[in-house]
Amino acid sequence: MLTHWRFLRRYLDKPQMVGAVAPSSSALAAALCEPYARCRHPARVLEVGAGTGAITRHLGTLLKPTDELDVCEIDPVFAGLLEREVLGGAPLAPAVAQGRVRLLCMPVQDIAAVGHYDFVVSGLPLTAFPLRAVHDVLTVIRHCLKPGGVFSYFEYVGLRRVVRTLALGEERRRIRYVSEYLNRQIRKYQFAERTVLPNVPPARARYLRFTAAPTMTTS
Repeated sequence: MLTHWRFLRRYLDKPQMVGAVAPSSSALAAALCEPYARCRHPARVLEVGAGTGAITRHLGTLLKPTDELDVCEIDPVFAGLLEREVLGGAPLAPAVAQGRVRLLCMPVQDIAAVGHYDFVVSGLPLTAFPLRAVHDVLTVIRHCLKPGGVFSYFEYVGLRRVVRTLALGEERRRIRYVSEYLNRQIRKYQFAERTVLPNVPPARARYLRFTAAPTMTTS
């Protein structure tokens, strides 16, 4: 409950940066990490938009002794919380001490690691960003992934439609442009999706592979 309150307080301070009123549920975290959970070889994982660490904690339960995890969070308040309360405790602290888990307090756009990661898991509120930021973030993520690597992210169910209906002026144009751009990426690269009802609000996890034509599956 304390983590939820901190998240809400940060949302009220910076709503466009945080983009949600509550952390991801454990069910959503598990859904986003599902491709990595099935991996049976040593893997490098990047989490972007870690927030208060809901997804990070789940990644910690999956991390194998041969794996590496980079956790990226631009907000210094959230980054400090992650360092103290998530990376500093079980199960991640030993991997941090070994140098296999790192905290990156920087914008995603500043990550320079071409072809480095097998999986990128995102908690970023992409639908809250300007179109240019969404484009830049996805371009960096695409470059960061190894060939065949998987990008997982989520959207709140129906949010884009609601915002397009209720927003006015520049905000309505922004969400329309972002929605059109995301739809193009989904049509071209998404190979599966999963609806997660036990989340506030319900969410849809999407799985994209930027190097292959998609074969759509839903659940």
